[in-house]
Amino acid sequence: MTHQHHVKSLSERAAREREYMARGGIRALINSLSGGVDSSATAAISKQAAPQGALGLILPCSTEEELEGERLQDIVDAQRVADHLGIPAVTINLSDLWQMAVTLYSAAARDLAAKSGIPLEEERLQWAINNLKPTLRIMTAGFFADAFRGLIMGTGNGVEYFLGYFSIRGDGLSDRQPIRDCTKAEVRGIASEAGLPEDLVNRVPTAGLWPGQTDEGELGFTYAEADRFLIWLLERHLATPVLSTTLTVREEAVDAILGAPDLPVAPDVARRIIAQNRRTEFKRRPGDLEALLQERGLK
Repeated sequence: MTHQHHVKSLSERAAREREYMARGGIRALINSLSGGVDSSATAAISKQAAPQGALGLILPCSTEEELEGERLQDIVDAQRVADHLGIPAVTINLSDLWQMAVTLYSAAARDLAAKSGIPLEEERLQWAINNLKPTLRIMTAGFFADAFRGLIMGTGNGVEYFLGYFSIRGDGLSDRQPIRDCTKAEVRGIASEAGLPEDLVNRVPTAGLWPGQTDEGELGFTYAEADRFLIWLLERHLATPVLSTTLTVREEAVDAILGAPDLPVAPDVARRIIAQNRRTEFKRRPGDLEALLQERGLK
């Protein structure tokens, strides 16, 4: 049995943000623009919600080589989004701040490792260095939210949230999450509805944390597969509970899911998606499942 998912339109989402702003006396919505479809769709919602109060930040943060290479395209695309939507935007290059923090923190981390006897794994240190980027970006957005009596608009979609494929010390700290109930295809739909150029709607998703990084390359499956699996899983859950309140696949449900005759993706893909979801449970919260079902009109 398939249930009717009600996915809210761009204007429905904008109306909700507008009401929220009115209740709290909020003047501005702060949008970090990456050129990616998630931030573009979120910015489109902000612009409709607050025609005079939607503000854009373009926040490059990487090595000089990258900024001359593939990250330059991000800046160009982000500015195109701002121009297209009519959102005033400033570009703040966070790269020097990042390098300064990396130098300062790495030296202190080595010092702390020596003092505590806890070994510092180089691989984890490298991960921490890259993960500082989303944290610096959210810190920057927070400054602008404070300065303009605004709120930080989160850009995480529902599939990324289900996969735990987001930074809890980055975008996860946003004030509002206007697309957190959406599949990737639905986000593209919102961006399309906003009339954004076709190449931006269908842009290859990347977090831009290191050269050549793409989301799908890192995850080991496609968003189309994850979309299909999540929709199927939510519907299955309504018949036989397979998810916990933190939107995590229950351990005792895994075998039945993998053996289901109507599994919408290959079993090895399903196995990878489930593993990604289960190992990132700590990033999600109790009540997330119920909120998602309600948002999609499934409760």
